[in-house]
Amino acid sequence: MTQDRDDHETRVAGLEPGSPEGISAKDVDRRSDLARWISGVHAFPADRATLVERAESQAAPERVLSVLRSLPERSFANVEDIAHELGIGGDQRRD
Repeated sequence: MTQDRDDHETRVAGLEPGSPEGISAKDVDRRSDLARWISGVHAFPADRATLVERAESQAAPERVLSVLRSLPERSFANVEDIAHELGIGGDQRRD
């Protein structure tokens, strides 16, 4: 009975079970999708051009390439840094 109430409260707050606090399940999926095309051994730090090149070499879909091309020209420390820049996870995109 307690578990049912906890599950309901989680859904009411806009979170799915297993989603980190402050990030929706949809944003977790968006961040994970980006990461699968740009992550790897020694992937970071990386600038926009490097990220786009890496995603292209992995045959990433155009929607991913478009998002990466929209990033500002700077160095990114990790996927979380990119997600923050894009406003994934509750923060608004930096301008």
